[in-house]
Order: sequence, then structure tokens, then C-alpha cells
Amino acid sequence: MSSTKKLNRKERRNEMFGRKNNNNVSQISQKNNLKRPEIEIEALNDKQKGYLFSLYGDPCVVCTGSAGTGKTFLAASVAAKDLSERRIKRIILSRANIATGKSLGAFPGTVEEKMAPWLLPITDVLRKQLGEGFYSHAVKTKSIEIQPLETIRGRSFDDAIVLMDEAQQLTKDELKAICTRIGNNSKLFLMGDRAQRDVKTDGLLWLSNLIENHDLPISTHSFTSDDIVRSGLCKTFVKAFEAE
Repeated sequence: MSSTKKLNRKERRNEMFGRKNNNNVSQISQKNNLKRPEIEIEALNDKQKGYLFSLYGDPCVVCTGSAGTGKTFLAASVAAKDLSERRIKRIILSRANIATGKSLGAFPGTVEEKMAPWLLPITDVLRKQLGEGFYSHAVKTKSIEIQPLETIRGRSFDDAIVLMDEAQQLTKDELKAICTRIGNNSKLFLMGDRAQRDVKTDGLLWLSNLIENHDLPISTHSFTSDDIVRSGLCKTFVKAFEAE
């Protein structure tokens, strides 16, 4: 069988299953001789094991629960691993820009500079897992891209993982816009702590109920204060907050 026929068969298979040919996946390190990091991710408890299993295999994962349970760390780590191993082209970063307490006002600079302080919980993990050199080049080449929530409508993300942090701050309409952006060979990870909601609406609860009521094939995970791994002090405070 000729190579042309093999290629055509592969293209037909990719089209049938809604997956793009990965020949165009970003080659971040080849041109610049950057070493691709080898990322190992370890689950610290049984709930994290189940969450990791979903992050590796499912196109959409919703995770709620207490601070310090690894919701964002594990999701960002899996995204970093998939980018490093060329399973995806891009990581898309976004979150609701709702301030905790009094607002400092608008940040100066470009869109990326304005969003950077809001996205530190994710970018800190990506820097750690990818290494500073690989991370910086990925940002420069748009393999790691910041997407403001305000301009997400109309976009389509192929060959990407979309990380949506602080999802407890999202409204129903915002979640509708986000969930319909996911294209071929892409995943959407939504993470949030409903106990730290600063808005009256509870879009994350609405989405969780939607998934259950319509039996949608979307993985949902929930952590409690018993699952906190950040530190003993963090766990002590959260337990006290819950008891008030």
C-alpha cells in the first residue's frame, strides 16, 4: 500500500473522530534546542488519584472543593505534561476577574500584564513543572496563551487545554460561553471553591446540576477539608472556618 493511501486513510480517520492531524503540534523546543521537561505527577491521596485519572482521559473535568486540595495544581500539571509531550499545541489560561476584598483598580500594561496577577496560582505551577526556560519560550510563542473572559466569545480552541480557575465566580452566561469554545482534540478543566464565592450567583452549582440532570459525560470531582494537602495550618484554618 502506498504512503499516499496511508496518509489519506489517516486523514479520514481523524476527520471521522473529530481529531486533527498532530503534525502541526507546536515544536517549541526543536528550533531553539530547549530540552522538553519530563514531568511526573504524584497523587497524594485516593481522591487525587481519581481526579488525575479524569484529567488524563476526559475532555471536560469540573472540580470543586476546599482550598489546598490540589485542584489547580493537578490540572495545571497535567496541562504542562501534555504540552511538553506534544499532545496539545497550546494551554489557554483564564479566570473570572473578581477581586478578594477591596479592589486595587485596573492594572496597567498589556492584556497579558493586566491578567498576570490574577493567573499566578496557575502560572506558578506551569513555571515549576516546565522550567523557566521552556515556560518563557512557550509564552513568547503563544503556546501558553492568556485569554480574558470578556473576549472569549467567538473563539474556538483546537489542540489545547483550557484552564479556567476560580470557576465559583462565574455566572451561568459566562459558563455557557466558556463550555462552547472547546474544539477538536481539546480539554476544558474548571476548578473552584464554592466556599470562597464573592458573587451572588452560583454558576458552578448550576453547571454541576446541569451535568447531573442531563447525565452529561463530564467528570465531576469534589474535595473536602479532610483532603487538604497544602499544609497542616491551612487545614486547621479551613476546619475552623467551617465550624463557625
